[in-house]
Amino acid sequence: MAIAATYITLQQQIADELGDRQDLLAPLADSNLVLSPIQNAIQTAIAKWEREPFYFNQVVVQTPAAGPYAFSTATGQEFYGAADYAALASFAKIRKAWVLIGRNRYSLNERTSQYLDDVSVNPAVTGEPIDWAYAGGLLRLYPIPNAAYPIGLEAIQRFAALANPTDANGWTQDAYDLIRAEAKLILAEEVLHDVELAGLMQRAIYGDPAQPGRRGYLDALKAETARRSGRGRIRPSHF
Repeated sequence: MAIAATYITLQQQIADELGDRQDLLAPLADSNLVLSPIQNAIQTAIAKWEREPFYFNQVVVQTPAAGPYAFSTATGQEFYGAADYAALASFAKIRKAWVLIGRNRYSLNERTSQYLDDVSVNPAVTGEPIDWAYAGGLLRLYPIPNAAYPIGLEAIQRFAALANPTDANGWTQDAYDLIRAEAKLILAEEVLHDVELAGLMQRAIYGDPAQPGRRGYLDALKAETARRSGRGRIRPSHF
């Protein structure tokens, strides 16, 4: 269940749970950093997990029944960036791409940029796209499209960075406990040098092997993601 929390709520709870460490809510006196230790820890925690697929940061753009495609290719254009589809700039990762040819939707094969460098040797050769790669904020298609083809994407959305006290997004709400524990782990290891606290937070995030029935925050979030996606669900068979 999502928690109705903001950036400042998350910061204050972390300070409270560290023993009312209000001093960690402001930049240290001898530091030239703009952010406080707690803010830095939160931002680092988000950066660690923002490429993982959770139910709140996945986007699908789009199937024919659900709405328009992300964008359409242009004849002879190999690379596509934010100028072609603005949301590309906010994607932490593209997980899947497909193309609509005629009335049929075909999944494109994910490749590395190096692979496409090796196979796409003649830019004059065009055709129906079958492969894709994503690097440097650019989606690359091969063969180079020979017509306008609608492209659909499944991606992981990168949210705008938390900055103002009242800012809120999936990390302060749906993943509140994961980010809270990860931030405290970072503080324990890099600021407080508290080995016991670091161990507690690792178990809070990943679970405790000594207590198999006690799930960590990460496992709980992944389970909720699977439940909402319908994956991992047992279905009846005919025998």
